[in-house]
Amino acid sequence: MTSIQTFAGGDPKQLNSTLTPESDQNVLPLTKAHPKKEKPFDRPVILQQSPVWSRAIIWGIVGAASAALAWACLFQIEEAIPATGQLEPKGAVKEIQSPVAGVVKEIKVEEGQLVKKGEVLLVLNRQGTRSEIQSLEHQRRNLVQVNDYYRQQLQGQSNAPLPDVIDSALINSTRDRQSLVAENKLYRAQLNGAQEWRHFSAEERQRLQSGLTQGSSSVAAAQARINQADKQLRQIEVQLEQTKIQLASAQQTLALNQEIVQDIEEAYRKGAIARVQFKQQQNEVQTGTAEVSRLQQEQIRLLRQLEQVGQEKQQAQAQALNTVATNQRELLDRIAANKKRISEIDSQLTKAIVDNQRTIADLENRLQQAKLTLDYQELKAPVDGMVFDLKPSTPGFVANASEPVLKIVPADNLKAKVYITNKDIGFIQTGMAADVRIDSFNFSEFGDIKGTVESIGSDALPPTEVRQFYSFPAVVKLDSQTLKTKERQLALQSGMSVNVNIKVRKRPVISLITDRFSREADGIKHLR
Repeated sequence: MTSIQTFAGGDPKQLNSTLTPESDQNVLPLTKAHPKKEKPFDRPVILQQSPVWSRAIIWGIVGAASAALAWACLFQIEEAIPATGQLEPKGAVKEIQSPVAGVVKEIKVEEGQLVKKGEVLLVLNRQGTRSEIQSLEHQRRNLVQVNDYYRQQLQGQSNAPLPDVIDSALINSTRDRQSLVAENKLYRAQLNGAQEWRHFSAEERQRLQSGLTQGSSSVAAAQARINQADKQLRQIEVQLEQTKIQLASAQQTLALNQEIVQDIEEAYRKGAIARVQFKQQQNEVQTGTAEVSRLQQEQIRLLRQLEQVGQEKQQAQAQALNTVATNQRELLDRIAANKKRISEIDSQLTKAIVDNQRTIADLENRLQQAKLTLDYQELKAPVDGMVFDLKPSTPGFVANASEPVLKIVPADNLKAKVYITNKDIGFIQTGMAADVRIDSFNFSEFGDIKGTVESIGSDALPPTEVRQFYSFPAVVKLDSQTLKTKERQLALQSGMSVNVNIKVRKRPVISLITDRFSREADGIKHLR
């Protein structure tokens, strides 16, 4: 390579004469049709550069190009897929609805206020519910008292206090039951001989004594007849014994007289004894026979009388036993009748207890529902978070059970929900790293937040007015919930828009150039 430099006042002809044949082709002639007048001090100078520098420059360019090519082939850059979306809490936004309709009495929070879980948000008018609860508790308390009274009556506790509200018919029944139970005690005491008379009142003792006297008088009359029969029996037995003795004596006398008659009858026939004496002896036999017959008849009479008196005694004894049995049977019959009546009253009381218990159960359900309604009339925050979209501004707002009155954005960790286009979804997988840039904070000044792809939708969502392309929803978990700078930490809020770069793979730098040439070459195929 050569360069030409002309000094002022140089001679063009002399310059041309100095050129070598090799340089004639590279140097344009400086002569003109009308050459200038030469000056004595104008001398042309030709400077030829050294080839070392030109070779060094050429090889330097070649080396730099080779190094750049090697770097482009070896060095890899991260390929990232862009996606847009916004920050959302991990828990869904809680819409707070009033479980029951009512009028707002107190508003405890303001728009944008941070609240804790369980903190009261709104209070509805609770006066009507409180009145209902008081009424239900009063009814329940009365029925419980009535049932307690009935149970005490069934257990025989006659001194139980009478409730304020009770069925008048059942009051009479309970009083009848008390009277019947008292009568049965008296009857049992009569049966047992008044062994427990000390436990009765004065009136009950008088009734008991009267009943005992009435029963004992009948028994005493029967016992008197028995005693009279015993006395008669003893007398008859004495007479019968005497008659037996007399009969035996008369029989002996008669036998003796008969023997004498037999002994003197032969003598009388022979005339040895006087006829008068013989007849007198026969008369003695006849008299003895008559006496024996009389005594035998008397004995028979006394035996019959003894049997009759004995029967009368047995009848008196049976009557006495029958009197006792009759009295006992009458008492037992009265006890049984009283028990039957008591059983009927107990059935009425048991039925009343069951009905009251059913009513109490219904009242308890209504009471529980009313208390639940009372709790519902005090709206509390279900989670920690920020109040959002507070509709009631002043007391008196009518809250419907079908419409939310406010919303709470949970204060838990935020996540980035983004939407990825169809053409970019191919390489994206869960677990990939991502850079999350918050649009509200300049990236160049505040940087970004690292994250990880947590989940990817299984199907594409159709286009919307805001997002006019088919997209796959994805969730990116943030490594930090704040943007940290040297001066301060910036807190994130739900709803902030984000731009996320999902790092899908690494590729060499040269692929950026080759991909462009490939696209251009592929475009030529579609030319017509």
